[in-house]
Amino acid sequence: MKKSDLIAIAWQNLKNRKTRTILTICGVVVGACAIIIMLSIGLGIDKMITDQYKSDSKLTKIYVYSSDDENGKPLPFDDSAVKYFEKIDGVKTVVPMFMIYNNASITCGKYRYTGTIYGIDLSQMEALGYKLKSGNFSGVNNPNCAFFGKDSVTNFQDAQGNQVNYSYDKNYELSSCDIDAMEDSFFISSKSGDDGSGTDSTTKYGNKQKLKVSGVLKPSSSSDYDSQYSVFISMDLAKRLFEESQMMSSSTRKDKFTYSSISVYVDDSSKVNDVKTTLQNAGYSCSTDDEALESSKKVMKVVQLVLGAIGAVSMFVASFGISNTMVMSVFERQKEIGILKVIGCEIKDIKAMFLYEAAIIGGIGGAIAVVISYIVSISANLIGQAVMNHMGGDSFLGMGADVKVTLSYIPPWLALCGVVISAGIGILAGLSPAKKSVKVSALTAIQN
Repeated sequence: MKKSDLIAIAWQNLKNRKTRTILTICGVVVGACAIIIMLSIGLGIDKMITDQYKSDSKLTKIYVYSSDDENGKPLPFDDSAVKYFEKIDGVKTVVPMFMIYNNASITCGKYRYTGTIYGIDLSQMEALGYKLKSGNFSGVNNPNCAFFGKDSVTNFQDAQGNQVNYSYDKNYELSSCDIDAMEDSFFISSKSGDDGSGTDSTTKYGNKQKLKVSGVLKPSSSSDYDSQYSVFISMDLAKRLFEESQMMSSSTRKDKFTYSSISVYVDDSSKVNDVKTTLQNAGYSCSTDDEALESSKKVMKVVQLVLGAIGAVSMFVASFGISNTMVMSVFERQKEIGILKVIGCEIKDIKAMFLYEAAIIGGIGGAIAVVISYIVSISANLIGQAVMNHMGGDSFLGMGADVKVTLSYIPPWLALCGVVISAGIGILAGLSPAKKSVKVSALTAIQN
């Protein structure tokens, strides 16, 4: 018999037993949905984490830290190190950062800033992925330009150590503060002889310079501490304040200027490992964002396997429903099988007919499961996004507000696998009943 004829007969047989067929398909739908949705949860969270890294960080960025050589002598970590890094093949740009907390002081009226102050090439900030909540980057060429972290104004204290008055709303957004980064006047000066509090009587301060606050930074995520609480000034101003601080110091031992950290940006992500290896061979400690990303992906693979195994249990149960349906079908159609044998139908065709029926049940169940899974996935993502927006968009599972919430993600290959696997399990479940069908005696079947 032709395959088309066998498929047509199989389809007609299923239509003749609609109730049983529908119930069996429902079992397959439940099993297939369980597998697809469970796997989609793992894939969705993995996709959200990956998107977070791609938006919040640069996968072409290498963090370099000061280290000692084999003799315990500190390796160069100043402008000479920057020049060396720039000459490495594949390096696009090098951005050093200098933390000057103990060498500078920012004041606003009676309040003094107690947070972290960074010196950085301000002209590179926008290209490096820093975002602004208010203001703009147009004033970066001003030598006294500064950018304040979103909540850095909460780090101001008066001479008695009293914190500036501020409050947060229910979404943990700064709703009020006695100091406004964009409206108030701020002054910066060099500082020496500090005990860390800024109130020690031995502390000396240099001449005040008025800062030009060009903008307030917007943290990329809840873990972006610097963009939330720190202040950024130009590297030239930071170096000048450091030199003034050293000149004011009464200590005979002067500190040598070294950067706090240096970020090396590679022109292509494929060259990151090569550049990193070169830096490590030179003795420097370094790390990359993709290390954390790979670590997260390994964890998510385990999660996906566990979730997939849970869903597989439902599919395993559904296979018994298919097998039971096919066994009953063979039992009820013994006379039909006998007639087919008498008129010359080959045994393999009879067997194929039952396998086609099982495959159709599995395939239809898988297709319906894919549609339902997409509906559930889209609904879950919309609800998750709504919940995050209701929370103020600050963070979701540690993710930044700009990252789209993806609680479930069904790629095309998963949808295709859902249909194919369902049909395949249907065929496997129908093998035993199909073998029994060809063992039916034609004479006995007709007599009965």
